Amino acid sequence: MNDTTARSEQYRGFTISVTPQKDNDDLWDFTYRLQRDGEPEAQAITRSRTLGGYPAPDTACIAGLEVAKTEVDNLLRP
Repeated sequence: MNDTTARSEQYRGFTISVTPQKDNDDLWDFTYRLQRDGEPEAQAITRSRTLGGYPAPDTACIAGLEVAKTEVDNLLRP
């Protein structure tokens, strides 16, 4: 995986896209986007994570997917 490759996954009616981003300490963070199936792209939720940092872009993507899944779970909670 190179540092500009987004990773996408379907989860509970959402498409999650995570993009790794290099921070200023040579560590990696991520931005993720949640788009509910069937909704316009303009209604997607975008978040950026700049805390902690990860040693590799793939690790940042995995962490981003987990954070995004937690947000989806919270959005769907009654």
